[in-house]
Amino acid sequence: MRLRQTVFLALALVGAITVSGCASITQGTTQTLIFSIEPKSARCTLTREGDGELGSMSSNHTTITVSKDKDDIVVACRADGYEDKTMRIVSTAQAAGIVGGAFLDLGITDLITGAMWKYPGELTIVMDPAKPGTAAQRATGGAASPVVK
Repeated sequence: MRLRQTVFLALALVGAITVSGCASITQGTTQTLIFSIEPKSARCTLTREGDGELGSMSSNHTTITVSKDKDDIVVACRADGYEDKTMRIVSTAQAAGIVGGAFLDLGITDLITGAMWKYPGELTIVMDPAKPGTAAQRATGGAASPVVK
């Protein structure tokens, strides 16, 4: 009876390992980020520590594919008549990289390739109109952007 339990447990463990896989296989090492940007005239640049500039976006080009990494991505946006806006996209560990990788190779492959990390897939950036007397307002010739309420 004890041999049956051991065999069953071994088969269950092998099955769990096979099904879980590692994040490099099941989730990939890149991720596409989708942005919604207001105002439409904004241009945004993405950077990451150690990698420098990852790319840029505008309302015409709102997706970018980045390699996964433990480091956060910083998005800096500019538009005439609006305050500059900077936001941080936080990288978090995903379960496939932790659970699956722990069984297969102690998670080393996922750690090296960055596959165990994930960014939020869809992000919204809304810039604030420039305040009177600021450099952003002066850049538009002193005309304040209309505020819609």
